[in-house]
Amino acid sequence: MIRLRPLNRLLPSVAALLGLAGGPAVAEPLFSLEDLKGDDVGNGSLIYPNRDDMEPGDLDLVRVSAEQRSDGVWFVVEMAQAIRSPVGRVTELGQTPIERLARGGFYTFNVDIYVDTDRIAGAGETVTVPGRAVAVDRSFAWEKAIVLTPRPDIARTMMQMNFDEQFEAELRAEKGRTSKEDLKDVEGRSEKKVNDLYYFPTRVRVSGRQVEFHVPTEFLGGVPDKSWAYTVVVTGADIEQTGRPGNITPRRPTMMTMSVARGVRWSQWGIRSDADEATPPVIDILASDPDVQPTVLADFDVVAGRLAAVPGLAPDGNVAVAATGKPLTMEQAARIDSAAGGSTAAPAAGAAERRTVPARLRTLNQLLEDGLITQAEFNELRRKILAEL
Repeated sequence: MIRLRPLNRLLPSVAALLGLAGGPAVAEPLFSLEDLKGDDVGNGSLIYPNRDDMEPGDLDLVRVSAEQRSDGVWFVVEMAQAIRSPVGRVTELGQTPIERLARGGFYTFNVDIYVDTDRIAGAGETVTVPGRAVAVDRSFAWEKAIVLTPRPDIARTMMQMNFDEQFEAELRAEKGRTSKEDLKDVEGRSEKKVNDLYYFPTRVRVSGRQVEFHVPTEFLGGVPDKSWAYTVVVTGADIEQTGRPGNITPRRPTMMTMSVARGVRWSQWGIRSDADEATPPVIDILASDPDVQPTVLADFDVVAGRLAAVPGLAPDGNVAVAATGKPLTMEQAARIDSAAGGSTAAPAAGAAERRTVPARLRTLNQLLEDGLITQAEFNELRRKILAEL
């Protein structure tokens, strides 16, 4: 005998399924950060590709915000112009409908949001997604990265492969060889690191100039707070990159980042003949000061291995603090960069090479004693320095 559920219990379920229960969901604004309009030129030298589906203004970031809704936290990215739909477009290679590849309703850009949750300068990561060719300013070292990209599953796999190669190289340098068990362990470490640090949104909605995407609070470690800081990087998306000759297993992973080349191109950012070939492929960043973007994106040194360091913004306007809880001074930040020898560290005056490993280790020990870095950060920086031997 079939038992029927009571009607008074069934109706609320149907209403909930149809999204009618209790009226529309109430969204609680968490933060909103504005970017300058009309600054989608990178460091001032990037030229839009010569194609009909990507024009100036298309990748011009104007606002990043977040809301707490009944089904979790939703981030909202707003562009200056309506976001182009993949419907009706086909790939250059194979004439495949782009909507089969890019199922989130957009296909021309990537937006990375690097979230600094603890606001302790230097405590966290400064590397960005491979191919972006920039770093995050150490004062905004991040704990979580949200990578909005047209092909999130492919991007996630590419990121894990990147860490596979990195961990395998470290292991081979340490042991001289790797075994099947070692490689299995490497894969597990890579998967865990991606799970812990990166999130590739798959619940995405596009409407006009806005794209909104769900990010679990479990990944973020809580609901976004106004004290957190956000470093936002916008790049062009090359969704066919993995199918181009030489890009199946590229020497350097580029994570579907549209690259830079001299002249005016169809599938790359163009630069003038007098611009540097190492110009970052970043078309826009989140910055309220008009001088910040052109300045930081032009401040790199390929000889010293120093990438442009992109700063972030905090809704409450506060600056980062040292491990002691006190605001970090410029001198202290420089000492941390010098010890790390990382992408944001400037070379010493009159010296062409980086400081020696022993000198950097001594500086690192002093930073820990002075309380300017945490024990966890000390351990990580020491590991990276020793890996260079």
